[in-house]
Amino acid sequence: MSIDSTRVSVDDTDPQIQWNGPWFTTQDFYVDTFGNGSPFLNTMHGIRSNGSLTFSFYGRWVAVWGSLTLRNGTLGPDPYWRCVIDGSESEHPLVLPSRPYSNYAFCLQTLREGNHTLRLDAIIQTETLYIDVVQYTAGPGADVGSAWTEVSNEDARFTYSPDWTTHENGYWKWTYRPGAWLTYDFNGTDVIWGGYTPRNTGVGPGKAQYQIDGGDLKTFVIPQPSEAANNQAYFNVTKLKPGPHRLTVTNAGDESTAALGINYIYTKNASTTPRSSSAKVIGAAVGGSLGAVLLAVLGILAVIWFRRRQRQRGHDASSIGGTTLGKAMSTTSGSPDIRELHTPVSPTPGPWSQPAGFPPHQHSIITSNGEHSPTTLVAAQGPYQPTASWSGATPPTTPPTPPNRPNMFVTPSNPRLQRGASASSGMPPPASIAAATNGPQSPVSFTASPSGSSPTSPTFFNPISPTGAGTQQNAWPTQVPVPLIQDGRQDYAEYHPNR
Repeated sequence: MSIDSTRVSVDDTDPQIQWNGPWFTTQDFYVDTFGNGSPFLNTMHGIRSNGSLTFSFYGRWVAVWGSLTLRNGTLGPDPYWRCVIDGSESEHPLVLPSRPYSNYAFCLQTLREGNHTLRLDAIIQTETLYIDVVQYTAGPGADVGSAWTEVSNEDARFTYSPDWTTHENGYWKWTYRPGAWLTYDFNGTDVIWGGYTPRNTGVGPGKAQYQIDGGDLKTFVIPQPSEAANNQAYFNVTKLKPGPHRLTVTNAGDESTAALGINYIYTKNASTTPRSSSAKVIGAAVGGSLGAVLLAVLGILAVIWFRRRQRQRGHDASSIGGTTLGKAMSTTSGSPDIRELHTPVSPTPGPWSQPAGFPPHQHSIITSNGEHSPTTLVAAQGPYQPTASWSGATPPTTPPTPPNRPNMFVTPSNPRLQRGASASSGMPPPASIAAATNGPQSPVSFTASPSGSSPTSPTFFNPISPTGAGTQQNAWPTQVPVPLIQDGRQDYAEYHPNR
C-alpha cells in the first residue's frame, strides 16, 4: 500500500531488527504503567546485561519505544543506553523517568530522507531494559506492503461528526456528546484502536460501539479515568478480508461518563504481493500463448519460404538443364552482346573423319541486337569432332544420323543466317538439312593405301550422284541457328550436333 508520510511500526518480533547479545523475548506481556498503554502486540525483547540492536531503513524519522524501571546504580542510571544513527550518537529525546514507564521513547530523531542505520547500545548493571517497537516514517509514495502502520487521528482518512475536542498539541481528540461518531477508511486486514481518555474524576466509566463495513455493532468499555490514559487498546479487529474497509466508532455515553477519545489507530495494511503474483502468472500465461502463436506463424512462413525456394531452384534448374544443358555468356571488345550455345542431350560424337585441308569450324557470334556477322569470329568452344564423309561433288541433302541422336536439325528460314563455306574456300555451300532420324547407322571403315598416301574412302551409295555412288568426301553438317526468345526478343544461337 502506498501512502504519504506513513509511520511504519516494526514489532520486536520482526526479523528486520537484528539483536546482538543475551536478549530474551516475552509473550503476552502486558504492562500499563501509570496509564501510558500496553506494549504493541503485547510482546517485547528484554536484556539484563550489555547488548545492542541494529535496524536499517529508508526514511526521514525514526524512534525506538519500550519500557523500563529506572534506578540509580553505582555507575549511574540503570538501565542506560546510547542511540547511534549512521555512526553518530544522538541525545536522549526525553528526560529520564523517575518512575516505571511504558511506551517510553528511547531514541527519536528527525533525519534527511534516505538510507539510514540505527544502533541502540544497552548499558546494564542490574535492571532490565525492554524494547517494544521500532518506528520510522517512510518517504512519500513508499510501498510498505503488509506492514503495520500508526495512523494519526489527524489523517485525512478520518471523518468526524461535530462536537469533537482537539488538544492544543493535536495529539488527542475526544467527545462527551452522545451519538458522536467517527469513521476511518483503510485498506488492510487488522486494526487496533489507540485510545485516549482525559482525566476526569467526576465521571463514571464510559462505553462506545464500533462496527466494520456497516456490520454488527460491538460495545467496549472505557475505564473511569483517575489519570489521563494514552495508547489504550480498547478493542481490535483482526483477520479481515484484504481490501478496503470502513471502521465506524460511536459514543454510547454522555456527560456523566468517561469521554470517547483517540490517539491513533494501528493498521495492518493489505499485502500487494498476492495481487502482483496473480498478475505475473496471468502475464506469463498470456505471454506463453502469444509466444506459441508467434512460433506457429514463423513455422508457416518458413515452410512457405522453403517451398518457394524449391520452386525457384527448380525453375533455375529447368532453364539450365532442361532443354539446354549449358549457358555460355561472353563479351567481345566493344560489344556487350550475349551469346547462348544450345547443346543436345546426347553430345557423344560419332566416329567420323575429316579430309585433309578441310577448314576448321569456328563459331560465329550471334548478337541479340543485330544480324549474324560472319566477320566476327571466336575460337572454337571445344575439340574438333569429325562428321560423316561423303563421295561425290555434292553432299547429300539428308546426312546420316549418328546412333541415338535426337531430331535436333532445323532448317533456317532466313538464308542470310545459313552457315556454309566461304567464297575463299572454294567449296560449295552444303544443302539445307530438313530432318534427321534416330535410327542406328554403322560406322564407315577406312583402309590405308599401299603407297602410304591418304587412306582411300570406300564407295557407297550417293543419292545425289546420277550413278548412286561416288568417292567419299567429308562433309560438315550445316550449322543452323536455333531461334530463341531472350528478353522478349527473338534471338538466334548456333547449334553444333557434336557439342
